[in-house]
Amino acid sequence: MAELDLESLVDGDVATVVVRGEIDVATAPQLREALHELVQDGVKQIVLDCAALSFLDSSGIGLLVATRKRLGEGGQLVIASPPSHVRKVLELTGVTEELSLRP
Repeated sequence: MAELDLESLVDGDVATVVVRGEIDVATAPQLREALHELVQDGVKQIVLDCAALSFLDSSGIGLLVATRKRLGEGGQLVIASPPSHVRKVLELTGVTEELSLRP
C-alpha cells in the first residue's frame, strides 16, 4: 500500500507543502484534499517540496494540473526539489509549461 506524508506551512498567501512518499491513485485524494483546503483558505502560491517524493503517476500529474487551474489567475504551483525521476516524468508529460519547477 502506498504511503503519503504531508506537512504544510502557511505564511500569508504562500503555502509550502512537504510531500514524502508516493503520489498515485491511492494517495492522490489525500493530497487533493490538502491542496484544495489551502486554495479555499486564500493561498495564491503553493510550493510542493518534493525532495522526498519517491513516485508520481498520472493521477498525481492530473491533480497537479487541476490544482494549478484552481489557483486561478495570478496563482502559482511550484514543484521544488523533485528527484530526477520525478522531474523527468513532469518534463515528458509537458506539464512544466503550467507548473514552475525549482531545482
